[in-house]
Amino acid sequence: MIETVKKERKLLKQLMRESDKYDHGFIPIDNKHVNMQNYYFRELCQKGFIKTAEAKYETDAWVDPKPISIQVTNLGKHYFEHRFEVTKELMFKSFWLPIAVAFVTSLLTNGALYTIRLLLK
Repeated sequence: MIETVKKERKLLKQLMRESDKYDHGFIPIDNKHVNMQNYYFRELCQKGFIKTAEAKYETDAWVDPKPISIQVTNLGKHYFEHRFEVTKELMFKSFWLPIAVAFVTSLLTNGALYTIRLLLK
């Protein structure tokens, strides 16, 4: 699972809500939630949660790509579902399973001791 910080997740949620408002999920660059200079925005791009759609303007000698919109990728759309599943599995393996093992072990140990006491009487 790709690790994110709280501010990245918050920004991703905002962008997901904004993408629902536009056709095909393309959010214009001039939107208030889109700040190409923001560190967390660049991190989301680098991790593959969002991508930019660029228009290429040809000048005399070179092509200058200019971002015109962004879009939340499938990885970004399903990140929170995946994160929930991983957290649920971690809680089961690290918290609930050890408690259950300790409980069953205590029952067996106490049951064996109780049985031995009954047999010795």
